[in-house]
Amino acid sequence: MRKVISILIALFSLTSVYAEHEKISLLHTKGQQSVGARFGKGTKNKFDVGLEYQRCFNQRTSLLCQLDMERATFGYSDFSNIFLFGAGLDIMCFHPKTWMFIDLDIMGNVGYDKWTCELLEAEKSGIVGGANVGGLIEFYPTTKFSIVLGGQEYLLFGNDNNYLKPNFYLGFRYVWNK
Repeated sequence: MRKVISILIALFSLTSVYAEHEKISLLHTKGQQSVGARFGKGTKNKFDVGLEYQRCFNQRTSLLCQLDMERATFGYSDFSNIFLFGAGLDIMCFHPKTWMFIDLDIMGNVGYDKWTCELLEAEKSGIVGGANVGGLIEFYPTTKFSIVLGGQEYLLFGNDNNYLKPNFYLGFRYVWNK
């Protein structure tokens, strides 16, 4: 955990030094788009990987779409989230520096889960749906690249289960305008 915190502090410091030196003043403007990849970890999952797309409507709001896959183990049962698609609204709340944004997001989700219990030799799979809320900090070391640190809390229903699922992630995005 110390290594992760040290890497994040170093990344933040390097981003701020470079961005201030280059005088980057990138705003979330209408038509700006980004596509990226992310890697995450929840409180009990092994890993979560995903892709994301963002398109800005104006300086404050944007469309955010995410596609994730996850693996986890809970006691004697294994969990696979084959896919989880989310689409929703991303709202820029705070803009402390020209190269840093703090956003909140809310999304609807639909996906396909698979639960396997070795002890009972049982398996259950099916479609799930729900919603998530989250927040992120986005750093722009250049006008074409951003680094995202975020967290989300999911509430999903399906497979005769209702469950909460936290996720914390690090992502990288390529950015372009119309």
